Amino acid sequence: MNIDNSASRFGLSPISRAVFGLAGIIAGFIAVRLLFVGFTVSDASMNPKYKSGDRVYALKIGTPRFGDVVLVESPVEPGKYLLKRVVAVEGDVVELRNGVLYINNERAQFKWKTISSDNRVFPMSFSGRDNMTAVKIERHFFFLLGDNRDYSFDSREFGPVPDESIAGRVIYGY
Repeated sequence: MNIDNSASRFGLSPISRAVFGLAGIIAGFIAVRLLFVGFTVSDASMNPKYKSGDRVYALKIGTPRFGDVVLVESPVEPGKYLLKRVVAVEGDVVELRNGVLYINNERAQFKWKTISSDNRVFPMSFSGRDNMTAVKIERHFFFLLGDNRDYSFDSREFGPVPDESIAGRVIYGY
């Protein structure tokens, strides 16, 4: 019986194992870069869920759903990204009346925690923060809000966002 100690149980030489191992590492790195995007939170618009300096990872594939936190390219500053939450999807009608959000003519109730401590109500001529006429969300568009309503630049200001502007759906943060 002839035993070759230089080959693995699969009949691969040490050099072949090293080549396959390196190829696996490179393929894994490419897959991660194609499927995920990392982002460092730069403001307080998503408090209390994410704070400035937190790190999040977003999955680039899949369609966001109601309640998902997404990484979206800023509609007013190309190349800059914002972290926001999907609060309305295609077919929904969104309206703001005196600081209260209505979706499909019902007062919005969320399962996640939001912050809004500023009791002032600004007229629509000054800001879209507290009052906005009803808007029907078109196909492949999303209405996004920050969890910290007083300090968020979101769809109340720039309107619904097309799905091609969404870089990914957040799946992990720390």
